[in-house]
Amino acid sequence: MVHDHQRVWQFDPAYTTVEFVIRNLWYNVKGRFTELEGVIVLDEDDVSRSSVTATIKARSIDTGNKSRDEHMRGPEFFDVEKYPDIKFESTSVRRGRDRDSLDLDGQLTIKDKRVPIALAVNEMDRSRSPNGEEFIYYSATTELDRLAFGITYGGALIGRRLRVTINVQASNKYEPRIYADKHR
Repeated sequence: MVHDHQRVWQFDPAYTTVEFVIRNLWYNVKGRFTELEGVIVLDEDDVSRSSVTATIKARSIDTGNKSRDEHMRGPEFFDVEKYPDIKFESTSVRRGRDRDSLDLDGQLTIKDKRVPIALAVNEMDRSRSPNGEEFIYYSATTELDRLAFGITYGGALIGRRLRVTINVQASNKYEPRIYADKHR
């Protein structure tokens, strides 16, 4: 339920990125996911009543190498035919160390594994377009253990930990009532 003092912000997928880096033997592999959607319910009076949900299409992985990407879409990594979505749901939001930071805890589901994660979030900026549409910008980082999600392929040749950076541009395109009606 969205309260009157909360605002609903929708990720703009054209300007939102989810990027990762993982060690692979002697070098780092960088990648990203190109298809995602998400919603921020922001309560600026009491940030603890805020929330974030996001869905990433696992098939949209892009490491710059087509054969590696196809392998990662398969059962040894993301198994996209069986598990097409990577999902995140926040469980708590609280102010961080300074006025521009937030600590965001949540549950990340990859394949059939739901794992608690913590995101360090920085509020980057706000803007308004000439037509009056408002935008907010956040950057978040976390580190994930691939073994916690049952991705064990490659053993010690592939690093266990991924560094993840998420940059979000979100707009306030619709009224909270409309969002609440759509998500009952």
